[in-house]
Amino acid sequence: MKKLLLISALAPFFLMTNNAVGEELSKHLTTIIDPTPIKRVQPKYPINAARSGREGWAKLSFVISKEGDVSNVIVTETSGSADFAKEAKKAVLKWKYQPAFENGEAIEQCANSVQMSFKMADNRTKGVTKRFRRKYQSAVKAMEDKDYALLEELLDDMSHMKNRHLSENNYMHLLAANYAELTDDKEKQLYHLNRVTIVLLSEERAFSTLNSMFMLEIALNNLQSVQRTYNRLIKLALAKPHLAQYQQILAKVERFVDGEQDIVRRADIAENDYWHASLVRNEFSLTNIEGSLNKLDVRCANKHHIYSVENNNTWTLPASWKNCSIYIYGDDNTRFNLVEHSAKS
Repeated sequence: MKKLLLISALAPFFLMTNNAVGEELSKHLTTIIDPTPIKRVQPKYPINAARSGREGWAKLSFVISKEGDVSNVIVTETSGSADFAKEAKKAVLKWKYQPAFENGEAIEQCANSVQMSFKMADNRTKGVTKRFRRKYQSAVKAMEDKDYALLEELLDDMSHMKNRHLSENNYMHLLAANYAELTDDKEKQLYHLNRVTIVLLSEERAFSTLNSMFMLEIALNNLQSVQRTYNRLIKLALAKPHLAQYQQILAKVERFVDGEQDIVRRADIAENDYWHASLVRNEFSLTNIEGSLNKLDVRCANKHHIYSVENNNTWTLPASWKNCSIYIYGDDNTRFNLVEHSAKS
């Protein structure tokens, strides 16, 4: 209930609004709409996963060419198992689409995404393995004892278990999110909450998790995701009494996006191949680079372009480029700022 108190505390600072807030905000914070393919090849279920009753998912971003072929596939998130991501990518590369047309000419479709879920037909998904349970219980005890060095070691061990069950993935990420909250690391907390499979949680836990994500996205200026999280929240019965407060917060986000103040996000590639974000404005800079960045991949509704990166570079995308996301590649542990500029400034 601590999160509910946070919302209530914020409420006096927001103007009252109505149910049109979500529609108005969505004009600026457009969500990705998955296109309808002509040919859709289903991924193969990894043999080892099937034998152990293991389920999972993988989210992918991809470009559809003028000919309707799929290219530039990026695995953006997974439930933790590399074999699911590999099979999902193989399948998507075989898909075929009717290309988009503009003024009678075929154009690229570049802001496409899909989540592929791998589920056992006989619903015999296993819970957690003995090996995982031992590590998890030790990690919980380490957190209770405030032995954070041991806790970090155990969390790292669990995160590198490539064949985690969905339930194991949830336990690990929720525990890591709790630790990040203890250490006031909002970026890591949101990172881990984003990788939780919400449908496996109880309604109370799902509400708590989504509410935390909603507040963290606002605190970290991850504004493109706010509308999506709100849309998930309002489907829960526990969220109904708080809808007016959520809508007030969305109204404030709307005014901020339309305002003149820069939107600044701190980014860390960590040990990943890239860092990605969805944009709410069309002019942005990469500043205060600590490390090395080498490539910027911009994917908008019907445009795809790759740029080289230098410190304090600024890009102004044409107003016609809608629904843009960026994928920034660089060395491990490179940190930098993404600064979105207002067209009014």
